[in-house]
Amino acid sequence: MIWRGLVSAAVLFVLLACGAQQATPTPSGGPVTLGEQPAVVGGSVETGEVVPELTFQINGEPHKLSDYRGSNVIINFWETTCLPCRHEMPDFEALIHERSDVVVLAVNRRERPTLVEQFGQQYGLSFPLLLDRTGDVSTAFGVTNAIPTSFFIDKQGLVRRMQIGVMTRSQMSRYLNDMDGQGRQ
Repeated sequence: MIWRGLVSAAVLFVLLACGAQQATPTPSGGPVTLGEQPAVVGGSVETGEVVPELTFQINGEPHKLSDYRGSNVIINFWETTCLPCRHEMPDFEALIHERSDVVVLAVNRRERPTLVEQFGQQYGLSFPLLLDRTGDVSTAFGVTNAIPTSFFIDKQGLVRRMQIGVMTRSQMSRYLNDMDGQGRQ
């Protein structure tokens, strides 16, 4: 009984020390965009290198990551059962409304489309939720177990940062501002 209390207190302490908060879903009532059949075409993901091409379909229409050149792109790998992932999603949504030069592509790992769509509706997400049903895209990006994992890709298509673990909106903004500064040098 004492162990249970100590473990509970330790968990609470860690959550408070990390500044963890309960993510508040903000349903928008709008449709959720699911992306089908994502695939990575050649190459590996290395910081400072051009990101390999990522292809996917939205509403049956083909899309490519390179279509977003000229925008900063965040590719986020996540799952609906991941509590840190749930914490980040409202911040990603707010970020794309604050900055018109940012695109978020959220790659869900191996979950049912209905579950992902319900999650997107619950959180009011307007950015594409790509379904990595086989895990091939996650593997190509080197994401095996650590989620959330995010890749920050600059306007020229270079991978500028890989972030393992949850981020705050201020961290996201700082990383994007850092990328903009690198692009002007």
